[in-house]
Amino acid sequence: MHLPALLVLLVLCRTSAPSAASAVAAAAEVGPVAEDKASLEKEVALLRIDVERQPGNAMLQLQLATTLHQLNHLSPDGGRRITEAAKAYRAALNGLPAGQGQLHINIQGNLGALLLAGNDPEGAIRELQAALQEAQAQQLPLPQFAGLLFNLGKALTVVGRLQEADNTYAEAAQAAYGHDLGSYSKAIAAPRSIGEEVAMQAVQVARLGRLHFQKQRGLQFLRDAQLADAGSRGLPASLGGGQADWISTADSIELVWLHFAIHKYYHSLKRYDLAWQYLELGNRLMAAHTPHRHELEEHNLRHIKAIFTAPIISSGLRDDSAIFVVGMPRSGSTLVEQMLASHSQVFAAGEDTALAPLTPGLNKELSKPDVDHRTVLRKYAKRYLTRMRRLAPKQQWPDGAGPKRIVDKMLRNLWLVGYIQMLLPRACVIHVARHPLDVALSCYAQPFGYSASSLSWAWSLDHIAQQLEMTWQLVDHWQQQLPGRVHTVLYEDLVAHPEQAARQLLPVCGLGWEPGVLQFQVTDRPVHTASMVQVRQPLYKSAVGRWKVYEQQLAGLRQRLAPLIARYEQLLQAQMAARARPRKQDNEAAGTEGVQFAGTAVEVEDGAETASRKDEL
Repeated sequence: MHLPALLVLLVLCRTSAPSAASAVAAAAEVGPVAEDKASLEKEVALLRIDVERQPGNAMLQLQLATTLHQLNHLSPDGGRRITEAAKAYRAALNGLPAGQGQLHINIQGNLGALLLAGNDPEGAIRELQAALQEAQAQQLPLPQFAGLLFNLGKALTVVGRLQEADNTYAEAAQAAYGHDLGSYSKAIAAPRSIGEEVAMQAVQVARLGRLHFQKQRGLQFLRDAQLADAGSRGLPASLGGGQADWISTADSIELVWLHFAIHKYYHSLKRYDLAWQYLELGNRLMAAHTPHRHELEEHNLRHIKAIFTAPIISSGLRDDSAIFVVGMPRSGSTLVEQMLASHSQVFAAGEDTALAPLTPGLNKELSKPDVDHRTVLRKYAKRYLTRMRRLAPKQQWPDGAGPKRIVDKMLRNLWLVGYIQMLLPRACVIHVARHPLDVALSCYAQPFGYSASSLSWAWSLDHIAQQLEMTWQLVDHWQQQLPGRVHTVLYEDLVAHPEQAARQLLPVCGLGWEPGVLQFQVTDRPVHTASMVQVRQPLYKSAVGRWKVYEQQLAGLRQRLAPLIARYEQLLQAQMAARARPRKQDNEAAGTEGVQFAGTAVEVEDGAETASRKDEL
């Protein structure tokens, strides 16, 4: 085994920009983001000192809470800051003097938003409902409720109370209309569906917004909206009486979600040409706000392929509790995660997880002269496991043993499989894949996270194609360097043969069969991704081949991705053919043929006893 060249490059290339390590590990925190993060971290350090000196100062506590909250939003680190921020918010609430009702409502609303981000939607619901009750008691103007209502709708969606969520989104849209374009747009886009009256109101607002931003902001591509404009004929030409000020004073990005919502409405009516134009306009508005830096990702990919080559040194840690679900968004990863989470021995930690935040410190330590690399790797592996285990709710495992497996669904960890191999050589890595054109359309039609910076490549079909190509290049690289390390699950196979696919997947993860994994839609685990509505429903096949209704619009993308599409369809065809063959024996039907599992020693955090166990099949 040898140390990856990456760790040597750290010593030799400290002046490179970006360094090999930061390029491979972060793939995100560059330029202004890194500068903002450093500035906020410095501010947090100073505020901690001030708060320690004056713990009863409500305004200092509030400053600390909001700065931690902002830092967590900018650069999530596995939720470590959330507990401290929540404590500071509560200290601020308790320390507020009388007569600060509006500030009290704002702080409680912030706390609700923080808890929602921190995988505590029930806590978020309590805080947001309390803030709304206080706002109503104080008879505050309805528009001030919009943000609270929208966040409450999100929290209700996360816990699966979908009809309540839709009703709350409708209240948020009503509160925001005429006052707050961003909140209005998001509230219109969030529910599962909207009616004709709401849709026509949204069409009118979208048209007025396009006219304004075309003239005032120079967004000339908005002139191309002939179909959309034709669809709004017969509606009033203006809101009248200066009532469009809330549009003219807004940012163009606040118009984005309205176009995605109208796309969804016309798609449901099968008016696909009109639906596509709204979808294209929404994406172009988003892309105009935040350009994508594809060259940085190409740089990262080149480094990964050059640096992580076999053999790769590892910690030697025998812990096999981690399951990494990786791949492209909108490929069925949340479905796989929910299936696994429905197993009695599994906890699903979501996407804000601990691996990527650990890599900068790991790189720094490994670059030191005369360091024992295996010792460093074991330390960071145990640190990762400890942080992930802390996320598991204790009430779910009252015996104190904790879950046998923890699912980490940070999809970008596909870029970090080399690190996974170094830290946790016995961890399971599941790559979830779906037909490239269905992935492309689904990404293009999803306003991820209501943030232009979250997935900037998703606003362009060309950039989506590049992401698909890089994803499969990474899969191929890991297969070449670490054969068998990454197990691929095909979405179409999963929805066509759920039990067979699940019986094949569980042993790969070291888990025995439980029928409950097929009833994933009734699990009470929170769901925080763009797929949170879909996974509250039983398996359905309507998402397979959805791209075909936009075959004309996707013709160029289909031509570009022809080699990848052919490869995927051959892979899927072979899998389906294998499913159709008569099963020779029971263990083959269970998907265990050719898969061997031995007893494993599980090493836990320093200071605890080492336990051993047999994998249950």
